[in-house]
Amino acid sequence: MRVVALAGLSAVVLGAAIAHGSTILLAVVVGGPLVVSLAALYPGVTVGVVWLAALNGIPLVNIATGGGEFRPTDLAVAAIVLMAVARCLADRRSRPLPPRGVTLVCALFAAWWAITFVRTLYAGVPPVDALFFGRDFLSMAVLIPAAWILLDSRRAWRECLIVVVVGTGIYSLAYVGGALGLIDAASFVHPQQIVSFGGVLRLYTPMNDLVVTVAVFSIAFLATTRRGRATPWIAVVAALTSLAFLLQLTRAAYLSVALGIVIAVVVASTRGADVRRVLIQRLTVVLLAGGIFFFAATGLGSTSIPSQIVGERISAGVGEIAVTSGTFGYRVRVYKQMFAVLGSDWPIGLGFLNPKDRYFLSLPGGTIRDGDVGLMNAVMTMGVIGLALLFALPVSVARWVAKTPDGRPTWMMVGLFGWLVVLVAGSPTLVTLFSATGILSTALALSLCGVARSARIQDRELEV
Repeated sequence: MRVVALAGLSAVVLGAAIAHGSTILLAVVVGGPLVVSLAALYPGVTVGVVWLAALNGIPLVNIATGGGEFRPTDLAVAAIVLMAVARCLADRRSRPLPPRGVTLVCALFAAWWAITFVRTLYAGVPPVDALFFGRDFLSMAVLIPAAWILLDSRRAWRECLIVVVVGTGIYSLAYVGGALGLIDAASFVHPQQIVSFGGVLRLYTPMNDLVVTVAVFSIAFLATTRRGRATPWIAVVAALTSLAFLLQLTRAAYLSVALGIVIAVVVASTRGADVRRVLIQRLTVVLLAGGIFFFAATGLGSTSIPSQIVGERISAGVGEIAVTSGTFGYRVRVYKQMFAVLGSDWPIGLGFLNPKDRYFLSLPGGTIRDGDVGLMNAVMTMGVIGLALLFALPVSVARWVAKTPDGRPTWMMVGLFGWLVVLVAGSPTLVTLFSATGILSTALALSLCGVARSARIQDRELEV
């Protein structure tokens, strides 16, 4: 009960402080001791709660910035890094750090970010403006080693995983209800934008990326792991997150997830005869059950059948690609405009040019960052070199996982490689790797996957 009370009180206090804007100091002074107390007792729970809170993923608790440049993700990154530093100082034993290859890539990316930051200052942009415009990229290199330290034990790993999986499952249930108009979406899932498609509301929320991540890993668990006490619960989470993902109506994500599933199946087939047998049995059941659940459940609470709307979205997307129109045509035009502005600086980028200081008339909103063009957010700021180093971070963790398969859950390895395909395939248009919330989720998920071996995690660790 202590952990529930501390977690809830911390979330409410921090949420209220952030939502009323004037009170970043209040969040630190009042919420800080609560988070520190919780971190000392339950580091895994703390990371999980901070993760969900930063994405505004706690139903009925709206954690949103009230103005200014600070975001919930900034406090989340600061909290996790400070907890890791405090843990190292309090424990004289050597804390397990990421392997040499991962550490090297983190250091190289942080160094390139620093070089870009200095270049931006020489371009006449004030330090604060440059920092706020590009600090989300830096958090990737900082969060991976910090979370690695905090989640190095089996208990911390398991606690964090359970908090995130359960929290995302509950959020997905609320998301489905909000998208179908069964509940008040604004109160339960806190969307940043709502667009109506027939009888389905498309909800733009910071949690969307984490919902996809949990869906991929939970399906990997069901497809590769023998039945245990956790299996029914994971099946419920997989159904809810998969349905929420479909109702996001994100066509690029549909394609990237389809490719990710193909790669996940290929990886699973290399994990031995037992895994292949389970895969064949479970994959058939999962596909049938998922299809029945979607076509049955999504017809509730709306005048139009949502499954038909999903199909219409996909067919419309194919049509837009064929004639370069609609949102696809818009993205193509923005790509061309950005490359025209970038010119010969494509290897190193233009720097963290905040539109308050450098306004580009030829670009939407006058800014070199745009939520519709995915990887161009990195190319325009840090160049192709920065983009390559950013992609190298998840690749380095995946390489470490592939080189050290002993002691790792099969579902984690399968889910990791499928999920990485989702990230890369969606990167031309989606901002999972190029936004503050997406980077936070990506870094913490990578740490959970990478630390599993050092924490000696087994498939049975999810049994509850």
